[in-house]
Amino acid sequence: MNKQSLGVIVLLFFSVLLGLFIENNEGRLIHKTAPEKKYKPGIVLTFDDNYVDDWYNADKTLHLYGWKATFFICKYAWLTQNEKKELHALQAQGHDIAGHGYNHENALKYAAKYGLNKYIHDEIVPLKAAMSKDGFNITSFAYPDGAGAHDANLDNSLLKYFNIIRGTTYGELPPDAQYCYYKGERVIYGLGIDTDYRQFDLEYYKALMDYAREHNKIVIFYGHKTVNNATGKLETPLEALQQICEYAVNNNLKFYTVDDLQ
Repeated sequence: MNKQSLGVIVLLFFSVLLGLFIENNEGRLIHKTAPEKKYKPGIVLTFDDNYVDDWYNADKTLHLYGWKATFFICKYAWLTQNEKKELHALQAQGHDIAGHGYNHENALKYAAKYGLNKYIHDEIVPLKAAMSKDGFNITSFAYPDGAGAHDANLDNSLLKYFNIIRGTTYGELPPDAQYCYYKGERVIYGLGIDTDYRQFDLEYYKALMDYAREHNKIVIFYGHKTVNNATGKLETPLEALQQICEYAVNNNLKFYTVDDLQ
Protein backbone atom coordinates (compact mmCIF):
# COMPACT_ATOMS: atom_id res chain seq x y z
CA MET A 1 0.00 0.00 0.00
CA ASN A 2 1.50 3.35 -1.01
CA LYS A 3 1.54 6.46 1.16
CA GLN A 4 -1.19 8.14 -0.91
CA SER A 5 -3.65 5.26 -0.38
CA LEU A 6 -2.83 5.12 3.31
CA GLY A 7 -3.51 8.84 3.60
CA VAL A 8 -6.92 8.46 1.95
CA ILE A 9 -7.87 5.64 4.37
CA VAL A 10 -6.79 7.70 7.39
CA LEU A 11 -8.75 10.68 6.10
CA LEU A 12 -11.88 8.57 5.63
CA PHE A 13 -11.48 7.08 9.10
CA PHE A 14 -11.33 10.47 10.78
CA SER A 15 -14.23 11.75 8.63
CA VAL A 16 -16.41 8.91 9.91
CA LEU A 17 -15.38 9.63 13.50
CA LEU A 18 -16.16 13.31 13.04
CA GLY A 19 -19.57 12.46 11.57
CA LEU A 20 -20.42 10.23 14.51
CA PHE A 21 -19.27 12.91 16.95
CA ILE A 22 -21.44 15.57 15.28
CA GLU A 23 -24.45 13.24 15.05
CA ASN A 24 -24.21 12.21 18.70
CA ASN A 25 -23.72 15.74 19.95
CA GLU A 26 -26.54 17.07 17.79
CA GLY A 27 -28.76 14.33 19.19
CA ARG A 28 -27.90 15.35 22.73
CA LEU A 29 -28.48 18.99 21.86
CA ILE A 30 -31.90 18.24 20.43
CA HIS A 31 -32.74 16.19 23.49
CA LYS A 32 -31.80 19.08 25.76
CA THR A 33 -33.64 21.76 23.82
CA ALA A 34 -36.79 19.67 23.19
CA PRO A 35 -37.35 17.52 26.28
CA GLU A 36 -40.36 15.23 26.43
CA LYS A 37 -43.37 17.09 27.78
CA LYS A 38 -44.87 16.10 31.09
CA TYR A 39 -48.61 16.60 31.47
CA LYS A 40 -50.80 16.71 34.53
CA PRO A 41 -53.99 14.60 34.45
CA GLY A 42 -56.61 16.49 32.52
CA ILE A 43 -59.41 16.81 30.02
CA VAL A 44 -59.72 18.04 26.42
CA LEU A 45 -63.15 19.28 25.28
CA THR A 46 -63.59 19.67 21.52
CA PHE A 47 -66.53 20.74 19.36
CA ASP A 48 -67.07 20.28 15.62
CA ASP A 49 -68.73 22.16 12.76
CA ASN A 50 -69.82 25.83 12.83
CA TYR A 51 -72.18 26.36 15.77
CA VAL A 52 -70.34 29.54 16.71
CA ASP A 53 -73.24 31.42 18.33
CA ASP A 54 -74.06 28.41 20.53
CA TRP A 55 -70.43 27.95 21.60
CA TYR A 56 -70.10 31.64 22.35
CA ASN A 57 -73.21 31.54 24.53
CA ALA A 58 -72.02 28.37 26.29
CA ASP A 59 -68.75 30.08 27.16
CA LYS A 60 -70.63 32.72 29.13
CA THR A 61 -71.57 29.98 31.61
CA LEU A 62 -68.62 27.62 31.37
CA HIS A 63 -65.87 30.22 31.68
CA LEU A 64 -66.74 30.33 35.39
CA TYR A 65 -65.09 26.89 35.65
CA GLY A 66 -61.95 28.08 33.88
CA TRP A 67 -62.68 25.70 31.02
CA LYS A 68 -60.77 25.56 27.73
CA ALA A 69 -62.07 24.06 24.50
CA THR A 70 -61.02 23.48 20.91
CA PHE A 71 -63.49 24.46 18.19
CA PHE A 72 -63.01 22.66 14.87
CA ILE A 73 -64.50 24.86 12.14
CA CYS A 74 -65.98 23.84 8.80
CA LYS A 75 -67.61 26.00 6.10
CA TYR A 76 -65.71 29.01 7.39
CA ALA A 77 -66.41 31.06 4.25
CA TRP A 78 -70.12 31.04 5.13
CA LEU A 79 -69.70 32.46 8.63
CA THR A 80 -71.03 35.94 9.30
CA GLN A 81 -68.78 38.76 10.43
CA ASN A 82 -70.35 38.56 13.86
CA GLU A 83 -69.58 34.85 14.10
CA LYS A 84 -65.98 35.54 13.15
CA LYS A 85 -65.80 38.17 15.88
CA GLU A 86 -67.14 35.62 18.33
CA LEU A 87 -64.44 33.16 17.28
CA HIS A 88 -61.81 35.82 17.92
CA ALA A 89 -63.37 36.48 21.32
CA LEU A 90 -63.26 32.76 22.15
CA GLN A 91 -59.63 32.62 21.06
CA ALA A 92 -58.82 35.60 23.26
CA GLN A 93 -60.36 33.69 26.20
CA GLY A 94 -57.79 30.93 25.70
CA HIS A 95 -59.75 28.55 23.48
CA ASP A 96 -58.37 26.97 20.29
CA ILE A 97 -59.76 27.64 16.84
CA ALA A 98 -58.97 24.72 14.52
CA GLY A 99 -59.96 23.15 11.19
CA HIS A 100 -62.69 20.70 10.17
CA GLY A 101 -62.69 20.96 6.36
CA TYR A 102 -63.64 23.70 3.94
CA ASN A 103 -66.91 22.02 2.93
CA HIS A 104 -67.07 19.29 5.60
CA GLU A 105 -66.44 16.50 3.08
CA ASN A 106 -65.79 12.95 4.29
CA ALA A 107 -62.04 12.73 3.72
CA LEU A 108 -61.89 9.00 3.01
CA LYS A 109 -64.79 8.99 0.54
CA TYR A 110 -63.67 12.18 -1.19
CA ALA A 111 -60.09 10.97 -1.58
CA ALA A 112 -61.28 7.58 -2.89
CA LYS A 113 -63.46 9.27 -5.51
CA TYR A 114 -61.26 12.17 -6.60
CA GLY A 115 -57.80 11.42 -5.23
CA LEU A 116 -55.92 12.46 -2.11
CA ASN A 117 -54.36 15.53 -3.72
CA LYS A 118 -57.79 16.71 -4.83
CA TYR A 119 -59.09 16.38 -1.26
CA ILE A 120 -56.24 18.49 0.08
CA HIS A 121 -56.65 21.03 -2.73
CA ASP A 122 -60.40 21.38 -2.13
CA GLU A 123 -60.75 20.92 1.63
CA ILE A 124 -57.50 21.80 3.38
CA VAL A 125 -55.69 24.50 1.40
CA PRO A 126 -58.66 26.89 1.01
CA LEU A 127 -59.70 26.40 4.64
CA LYS A 128 -56.26 27.32 5.94
CA ALA A 129 -56.04 30.27 3.53
CA ALA A 130 -59.46 31.69 4.42
CA MET A 131 -58.93 31.39 8.15
CA SER A 132 -55.37 32.69 7.98
CA LYS A 133 -56.61 35.77 6.14
CA ASP A 134 -58.77 36.55 9.18
CA GLY A 135 -56.00 35.93 11.68
CA PHE A 136 -56.58 32.25 12.57
CA ASN A 137 -53.41 30.20 12.22
CA ILE A 138 -54.94 26.74 12.51
CA THR A 139 -52.53 23.97 13.51
CA SER A 140 -55.04 21.23 14.42
CA PHE A 141 -57.65 19.35 12.38
CA ALA A 142 -60.58 17.02 13.08
CA TYR A 143 -61.92 14.62 10.45
CA PRO A 144 -65.59 15.12 9.54
CA ASP A 145 -68.13 12.28 9.61
CA GLY A 146 -66.85 10.36 12.60
CA ALA A 147 -65.25 6.94 12.85
CA GLY A 148 -63.76 5.34 9.77
CA ALA A 149 -63.42 8.63 7.91
CA HIS A 150 -59.64 8.45 7.58
CA ASP A 151 -56.73 6.08 7.03
CA ALA A 152 -52.95 6.09 7.36
CA ASN A 153 -52.43 7.74 3.97
CA LEU A 154 -54.69 10.63 4.91
CA ASP A 155 -53.08 10.95 8.33
CA ASN A 156 -49.57 11.08 6.88
CA SER A 157 -50.55 13.62 4.24
CA LEU A 158 -52.51 15.93 6.53
CA LEU A 159 -49.79 15.89 9.18
CA LYS A 160 -47.77 17.93 6.69
CA TYR A 161 -50.37 20.69 7.13
CA PHE A 162 -51.27 20.25 10.81
CA ASN A 163 -49.41 19.44 13.98
CA ILE A 164 -52.11 17.18 15.39
CA ILE A 165 -55.24 15.48 14.04
CA ARG A 166 -58.31 14.25 15.89
CA GLY A 167 -60.41 11.26 14.95
CA THR A 168 -63.30 9.76 16.90
CA THR A 169 -64.09 6.64 18.90
CA TYR A 170 -67.38 5.20 20.15
CA GLY A 171 -68.86 2.80 22.65
CA GLU A 172 -68.96 2.38 26.42
CA LEU A 173 -65.79 0.35 26.83
CA PRO A 174 -64.18 -0.18 30.25
CA PRO A 175 -62.08 2.91 31.09
CA ASP A 176 -58.81 1.02 30.76
CA ALA A 177 -59.78 -0.15 27.25
CA GLN A 178 -60.92 3.22 25.86
CA TYR A 179 -59.08 4.97 23.05
CA CYS A 180 -59.96 8.52 24.07
CA TYR A 181 -56.76 9.28 26.00
CA TYR A 182 -53.80 11.30 24.83
CA LYS A 183 -50.81 8.99 24.24
CA GLY A 184 -48.22 11.48 23.07
CA GLU A 185 -49.05 10.85 19.41
CA ARG A 186 -50.01 13.29 16.66
CA VAL A 187 -53.26 11.45 15.85
CA ILE A 188 -55.68 11.51 18.77
CA TYR A 189 -59.22 10.21 19.31
CA GLY A 190 -62.15 11.81 21.09
CA LEU A 191 -65.26 10.18 22.55
CA GLY A 192 -68.63 11.71 21.67
CA ILE A 193 -70.70 13.48 24.34
CA ASP A 194 -73.76 14.36 22.25
CA THR A 195 -77.01 12.86 23.55
CA ASP A 196 -77.65 10.74 20.44
CA TYR A 197 -74.46 8.71 20.97
CA ARG A 198 -75.12 5.35 22.59
CA GLN A 199 -72.40 5.95 25.18
CA PHE A 200 -73.96 9.19 26.42
CA ASP A 201 -73.86 8.77 30.19
CA LEU A 202 -72.49 11.35 32.60
CA GLU A 203 -71.49 8.70 35.13
CA TYR A 204 -69.51 6.91 32.43
CA TYR A 205 -67.75 10.15 31.45
CA LYS A 206 -66.90 10.71 35.11
CA ALA A 207 -65.49 7.17 35.31
CA LEU A 208 -63.19 8.01 32.38
CA MET A 209 -62.14 11.20 34.14
CA ASP A 210 -61.45 9.19 37.31
CA TYR A 211 -59.27 6.82 35.30
CA ALA A 212 -57.41 9.76 33.79
CA ARG A 213 -56.77 11.23 37.24
CA GLU A 214 -55.64 7.93 38.73
CA HIS A 215 -53.35 7.00 35.83
CA ASN A 216 -51.99 10.44 34.93
CA LYS A 217 -53.77 10.63 31.58
CA ILE A 218 -55.69 13.20 29.56
CA VAL A 219 -59.18 12.20 28.44
CA ILE A 220 -60.53 13.63 25.16
CA PHE A 221 -64.21 14.34 24.45
CA TYR A 222 -66.01 15.88 21.49
CA GLY A 223 -69.44 17.30 20.82
CA HIS A 224 -71.18 19.54 18.32
CA LYS A 225 -73.95 22.03 19.03
CA THR A 226 -74.17 23.21 22.65
CA VAL A 227 -77.81 23.68 23.67
CA ASN A 228 -79.94 24.18 26.76
CA ASN A 229 -82.20 21.25 25.91
CA ALA A 230 -81.03 18.54 23.53
CA THR A 231 -83.89 17.42 21.26
CA GLY A 232 -82.05 16.45 18.07
CA LYS A 233 -78.90 14.84 16.76
CA LEU A 234 -75.41 16.20 17.38
CA GLU A 235 -76.41 18.25 20.41
CA THR A 236 -74.51 18.54 23.69
CA PRO A 237 -76.58 19.71 26.67
CA LEU A 238 -75.14 22.69 28.51
CA GLU A 239 -76.08 21.07 31.83
CA ALA A 240 -73.98 18.02 30.98
CA LEU A 241 -71.03 20.24 30.13
CA GLN A 242 -71.44 22.07 33.43
CA GLN A 243 -71.33 18.77 35.30
CA ILE A 244 -68.25 17.63 33.35
CA CYS A 245 -66.45 20.91 33.99
CA GLU A 246 -67.41 20.97 37.67
CA TYR A 247 -66.24 17.36 38.09
CA ALA A 248 -62.94 18.23 36.41
CA VAL A 249 -62.38 21.18 38.74
CA ASN A 250 -63.33 19.21 41.87
CA ASN A 251 -60.94 16.40 40.91
CA ASN A 252 -57.98 18.61 39.98
CA LEU A 253 -58.11 17.76 36.30
CA LYS A 254 -56.49 20.38 34.12
CA PHE A 255 -58.28 21.78 31.07
CA TYR A 256 -56.23 21.45 27.88
CA THR A 257 -56.80 22.54 24.31
CA VAL A 258 -55.61 20.36 21.45
CA ASP A 259 -52.84 22.86 20.73
CA ASP A 260 -51.61 22.41 24.30
CA LEU A 261 -50.74 18.81 23.38
CA GLN A 262 -48.37 19.80 20.56
